[in-house]
Amino acid sequence: MATYSYGGCIEQAYRVNWKIKDVFGTVDFDLARPWLPPALSGGGGIFCLNPEEKRKLTQVEMGAYAHLFGFVETFIAPLMVDLALDSDGQNPQAFEALTNFASEEVKHMHLFREVGRRVDGKLGFPLELIDGQSEVAHAVLSKNRGAVLLLTAAIEWFTQHHYVSSMNHCDELDPLTREIFRCHWMEEAQHARLDHLEAIRLFRDMTAKEREEAIEDFIWLLAAIDGLLEQQVILDFANLGRHLDRTFTDQERQEILVGLLKAKRHSFIESGVTHPNFLELFLSVTTSAQQARVQGAVGLLLKKHLFH
Repeated sequence: MATYSYGGCIEQAYRVNWKIKDVFGTVDFDLARPWLPPALSGGGGIFCLNPEEKRKLTQVEMGAYAHLFGFVETFIAPLMVDLALDSDGQNPQAFEALTNFASEEVKHMHLFREVGRRVDGKLGFPLELIDGQSEVAHAVLSKNRGAVLLLTAAIEWFTQHHYVSSMNHCDELDPLTREIFRCHWMEEAQHARLDHLEAIRLFRDMTAKEREEAIEDFIWLLAAIDGLLEQQVILDFANLGRHLDRTFTDQERQEILVGLLKAKRHSFIESGVTHPNFLELFLSVTTSAQQARVQGAVGLLLKKHLFH
C-alpha cells in the first residue's frame, strides 16, 4: 500500500526542481533521430511507411504530444490551486505541496509550448494542432472533482511510464526528447503521489451518490480525452503528408490513422488507467461494480473504430 505524505512530496519536489533553460541547454532536436520512443509512436503498426518516414512520423507526433500535454495541464493547475485553498489553515504541508504542484504545472505548460516552438522551427512549418484549450479546461473542471482527480492521477502516472519507455531499448532516441521526458518524470512523480493523497481525502468524505457521480464523470472525461485524440490524429495525418511531401492512397490513409489513434490511446489513456499505482488508488476508492463499469467503458473505448 502507498505510504505517501505531503511533507515527503514537498521535500522531494524542492530537491529535483529544474528550470526550463536547463532542460534545453545548448541542445536542439536532431532531425536524424526519432523524437518519440517506439512505445509511444504509431509507426510500429504502419507498414506503408519506410524506416525514414517512420522516423519523420515521430517528429510530427512529438509536436502533438507536447501540445496535448499543454491541454491537460491547463486544467490541472487551477484544480491544484482550489485543493490548496481547501487545506489552507488546516494542513500547512498540504497547502505548500499543492501550491508548488500548481506552480510546476504552469512551468510544464511553458516547457511544452517551447517544445512546440522548437518542433515547428526544426520542421520548417507550423504543425496543425487542435484548439479550444480554455474551453476544454472549463468543461473538465465543471465535472465532479473526484472524477477530475482520478483523471489527473492517471495522467501523472502515465508520465512515469513514458519516461521508462524512452529509456528501454531506444538508444537512437533524440537526446533532447530523453531530457524532456526525464525532467517531466521527476516532477510528475511527486504530483502523482499528491493526486493519490487528495483523491483518498476527497472520496473518504463523499456520499454514495457523489461517488456514483464521480465514476460517471470519470467515464465521460475519458471519452472526452479520446475525442481530442481523434481530432489530433486527423491533423497528424495532414502534418505527416506535409513533412514527407507526399500523398497517400485511401488504404494508406486508413492504415496511418488507425496506427496513430492506437498509439495515442495507449499513450494518453491506456498507460494511465492500467498503471499499477493508479489501479491501487482506483481500487481503494471504488466498489467492484464501479470498477467493472469503468473497465468495460475503457475496453469499448480502446476498441472503437472511427476511420473508414
